[in-house]
Amino acid sequence: MDLIYIIVIAVLILTLVFLLVKIRKLNIDKNIVENSKNQFRKVLNSIQQSILLFNNEDKLMFYNKHAYDTLSIDYNHMNLTAQMIFKNSKIDDVFYKRERHRVFDVNFEGKIYLVHIYSINTNDVFNNNVQTIVILNNVTEARKIDQTKKDFFAHASHELKSPLTAILGYSELVSLQMVEPDEYADIIQRIYNQALHMSLLVEDMSILSRLESITDDQKDRRNILLEDVLKETLYTLEPFIKEKNIEINIDMDKNIEYLCIPLDLNKLFKNLIENAIKYSNIGSQVKIKLKKNEDNKVIFEVKDQGIGIAKDQIGRIFERFYRIDKGRLEPGTGLGLAIVKHTVLKYQGEILVDSNPGVGTTITIKLPATN
Repeated sequence: MDLIYIIVIAVLILTLVFLLVKIRKLNIDKNIVENSKNQFRKVLNSIQQSILLFNNEDKLMFYNKHAYDTLSIDYNHMNLTAQMIFKNSKIDDVFYKRERHRVFDVNFEGKIYLVHIYSINTNDVFNNNVQTIVILNNVTEARKIDQTKKDFFAHASHELKSPLTAILGYSELVSLQMVEPDEYADIIQRIYNQALHMSLLVEDMSILSRLESITDDQKDRRNILLEDVLKETLYTLEPFIKEKNIEINIDMDKNIEYLCIPLDLNKLFKNLIENAIKYSNIGSQVKIKLKKNEDNKVIFEVKDQGIGIAKDQIGRIFERFYRIDKGRLEPGTGLGLAIVKHTVLKYQGEILVDSNPGVGTTITIKLPATN
């Protein structure tokens, strides 16, 4: 889609240049020519990509407003060359070879730009030969998203491969009758555990994909009582709570309603509380706060007395598949906090993390009021 858009822009520029050339050659009234030039500038200034025109000496003849803002070009630009502006060997090479069309990425002042360069040859209204058109499109965020997707699929493939390999291995032992009769129950349980892990991983991947997609789900949102969500979450986690002998302390305002996709808040509550229990010491306490503050924001806070997080790792705990050093052996999909992060972003909230190794972690979610 971006490529088609850039090509359309290039065709538009070429068309405008040739039209202006034609107007000039026909010796049409100077006022009409000047008006045409102004219209030409207005069109290029309205385009949200950087556009630069160079003459046959590779000197800058024209640039639009977006190029000025992006490249900080001096208004006294008549002696500027492409080499002086970009300082990039790839661009220099294209200008030198006069290639008809070239597309590539360049890094410029910490950002990534997709560069389209078109070589033409025509006499234009500026009394120079327009030799080269350069179009720059900032693709920094798009490249980050692409890299994130690649990393995600690489991690997901790795995470799915481990349980799948285990299932195949155990199944082969059974099919080859290499298991003693009294070991069958244990093997079946292991196969079930690995299949369950795969199922949970696929479910979390699906939820994360939905949260990251830009879709209008307003019609599917409904008001829910958050105390009901919290009670349901604690009921689901009750076996885990009893297993670790965790004391749950709740400070909650009742009758807090929130307009949302119910699954979003269910997963947010469950992932945060489950994490707190998972990384808590046996017999310790987990404090849960569910309140509305004076700004009518919903405050959901979970505080544990667990292993804590080092300061240099706090910024990474919401990344997909990231595990803190001491938590790598704990079971889980590695996507729980990533789901929390994207849920909070979806509802335009904020996340605060306070943690000390060996003391515990407090994660506070603030969600804006909904109507």
